[in-house]
Amino acid sequence: MDIKGLRYFIAAAERLNFTTAAKECYITQTAMSLHIGKMETELGFMLFDRSNRVVGLTSAGEDFLQKARLIVQGYDNAVQHSASIAAGVRGIINVTFPSCMEGFAYMERFKAFQSEYPDIEINLNVESPDKLIGLLKNRQSDVIFGALYEMLQDPDCNVIELREDEAVLICGSDHPFAKMDHVTADMLNQEIFFMSAPKSLPLTYKKFRSKWLAAGFEPKDVHPVRNLDEILMMIDLGRGVALLPAFISDNVNPLTTGVVRVPCEYEGEAPTMRVALSYMKDNQNPTLEYFLKYFRDID
Repeated sequence: MDIKGLRYFIAAAERLNFTTAAKECYITQTAMSLHIGKMETELGFMLFDRSNRVVGLTSAGEDFLQKARLIVQGYDNAVQHSASIAAGVRGIINVTFPSCMEGFAYMERFKAFQSEYPDIEINLNVESPDKLIGLLKNRQSDVIFGALYEMLQDPDCNVIELREDEAVLICGSDHPFAKMDHVTADMLNQEIFFMSAPKSLPLTYKKFRSKWLAAGFEPKDVHPVRNLDEILMMIDLGRGVALLPAFISDNVNPLTTGVVRVPCEYEGEAPTMRVALSYMKDNQNPTLEYFLKYFRDID
């Protein structure tokens, strides 16, 4: 007995006419009769009462009809659900950020994606930058957001650049810079800079040093921290300054963090920061392609 056989039985039970049911199932009346007879033998009880000229269901047949409908409906639902997963329009996608600021920056796109694909569940997570690539490789995250230069280091990852923002200088509200209309690049030479630096500070420093020099300064010292939260706390404490992408610094609230933006006049080109997303080249999650289309050719 299989799903097709249950469908034959349901058709015959609902029509109480083997000929009509056979036509609806695209089989012959003889094949329908043989199939019902074989099913009754397999079950060990009669489904149809054939004692009269009009075929009817036995009590056991009526009960089995209800159960058969539930089985077939459950099977159809399971097939539809699994087919949706295979097609990528149903499932789960895990997305990870180095701070909640990146998440909020793209929240409208997440909402639009969720609206178009309500059966795809988005799990949003925040982890330290030095853990992001590891989460991809361990299949704990499908997509990570972060600094472009970090993601380009791994040949197993595909990278989509999202934006390039001016790097905005921030300091604590008690820092001397906070009371100035602007600062100049040469004033930054005496400052300690805090920056999120996954794994290797020398590599991170090297990536940004050329931009700093082009802007006309080089920090007195650079201290690595694990994430944006630590940067903001150290800046609020008055330990130094930091450069953040404009889209992040725009969302830093000085009333709650004690951190303020400082206009800066550079001698050369203002430093910028590039943000990207990354995913493993061999990622088999079928929902991924639907998600990525919301971030390709981003404005």
